[in-house]
Amino acid sequence: MPPITIGGFQWVNPLTEFGEISNYVLLASIITILGFLTAAIFIYKYNKKFYGIGEVPKGWKIFFNGLILSSLYQLLKIPYTYEWVYGDILTLIFLVFQVIAVGVLVYGLYLMKKEIS
Repeated sequence: MPPITIGGFQWVNPLTEFGEISNYVLLASIITILGFLTAAIFIYKYNKKFYGIGEVPKGWKIFFNGLILSSLYQLLKIPYTYEWVYGDILTLIFLVFQVIAVGVLVYGLYLMKKEIS
């Protein structure tokens, strides 16, 4: 696939530029998805157990949502990694989704730190 030009910058997929990627990358993505979802389940159970009576702190809620978004991002990464979908608009949507997922995680961590200090 030729280099993609986005906003005047050329981008070459490093995973395909040096040869086809292996099934290990797919397996690693699936393991990462399961890891984020497992962490989200544990946080959900923690919130339910310790804050079952009262209100769950906003930091925990945001961080939980960030983990869910991060697992969805990892799921979306698979078609892009294997170039099953491509195009400038789809790549831009994918990158914006990634920035939002990371932003929600960081904001949740910020709120949790603010709650304990």
